[in-house]
Formats: sequence, structure tokens, C-alpha cells
Amino acid sequence: MVLKQALSELLEEKHLDKVTVKELCERADINRTTFYRNYEDVYDLFGSMERELVEKSFASGDMASDRFRLLRVIYENQAFYREFFRSRLHSAYIEETVAQMSEQMRAILQERGTYDERTFPVLYRYNVEGALGVIRGWLDEGCPQPPDELGGILYGIVERQYR
Repeated sequence: MVLKQALSELLEEKHLDKVTVKELCERADINRTTFYRNYEDVYDLFGSMERELVEKSFASGDMASDRFRLLRVIYENQAFYREFFRSRLHSAYIEETVAQMSEQMRAILQERGTYDERTFPVLYRYNVEGALGVIRGWLDEGCPQPPDELGGILYGIVERQYR
């Protein structure tokens, strides 16, 4: 846990590719042997943090509540997510989650009788990329709106398109 906290602090100061194991260990007040017993390098530690945050964000499996939880997790971990969007936007974990959410949305639309096989993939990808762009901009601006307010606006826009 101390390593993750130290990395979060360092990400407030510099980009991931500039963080060294030496300074990370100094910040965490541990020796390098302890670090290497748990992680291969700083990218491995970053990936571990990513997995934990994604799991926390999508814990319930309910699309409606998880999307707001995601914004809260991003808000609470701004330095991490600024770096994430800067260097690792295409994460296997995020891609898997987007695919699962797509299936949930497809099922909802099929149940409503409003699913269009021809336009759904394009519309869904358009909304995902747009939402990611809004979230990235929100982070770059220092998260001026509370996460639930941004979520209400963002998801209200998206939901209107699926009616």
C-alpha cells in the first residue's frame, strides 16, 4: 500500500515514464529488494493500481450505478487517471469493461424493442469515445464539477440517444 501511495504522490509531480524505482522506494521508505519482490518495475505497479481501481469502479456489475462509481474513483485518484489517459488509454481492463457494458446496453435495447443492429456499434463507440474525451477534459481542468454532477450531465446526454 505504501508503494501505491508513493507512486500516486510522484504522479502529482511527474509522468510515469520519469519515475524511477529508486525515488519510488525512497518516497515509500522501503528498500529496492522489497519493491522487486512484489513488482517488476514501476509499470507493473501502475498496472496493479489500474486493476484495483477498475475492479473498485465496476464492483456491482450494474451499469447504472457503476458508471457513477467510476467517476467518483477517477475524482479520488486524479493524478493516477491523468497519467492513465496520457499514457495508457487503451487498457485491456477498460476495453473488457466497455465490451461488457455494450452487451448490457444491447440487451436493454433489445428488451425495449429499439435495438438497431446496423447503427448500434457505431453509436455505442461514438458515445464511449465522447465520454472518455469529456472525462479527460474534466481531469485536465482539475475536476471543476463534482463527479455526480458531471455524471448526471454526461449520462443524460448518452441515454437520450438510446430512447
